[in-house]
Amino acid sequence: MIEGIVCLAIGGVVGYSMKDKIAGTSSNTNDKQGSRNQEMESLYKENEKFSRRNKELERQVEDLLAELKKLRSQAKENDENQEDLEDELDKTKRELKNLRFQNDELASKVKEYKTAFESLEAENALLKEKIG
Repeated sequence: MIEGIVCLAIGGVVGYSMKDKIAGTSSNTNDKQGSRNQEMESLYKENEKFSRRNKELERQVEDLLAELKKLRSQAKENDENQEDLEDELDKTKRELKNLRFQNDELASKVKEYKTAFESLEAENALLKEKIG
């Protein structure tokens, strides 16, 4: 983009300087006129070259802008996916914490029931001895 602007500026400067040379004297000889024509032809060719280069650079800029837009869209989508995954991870961590708490409570109750069972089993054995 900047190169294109520089090319246009160079073309303008060259055109302006050529205008002064062409308008400067009207009594030019054929040799001078031929030389000027060749110089003008050279300048036209150079200007066309700069113009083509400018168009090529503009196309490249458009392609790069399209690619940038695509990448930004992908980055936004990835950010949203990451946020969803983080939310799911937090939810799973809370659920795991809750399940561990429930597991600890159940283990404590199993221990109490085991102790009670052993106590009742011992009492049952004593009763059997007394009866039998």
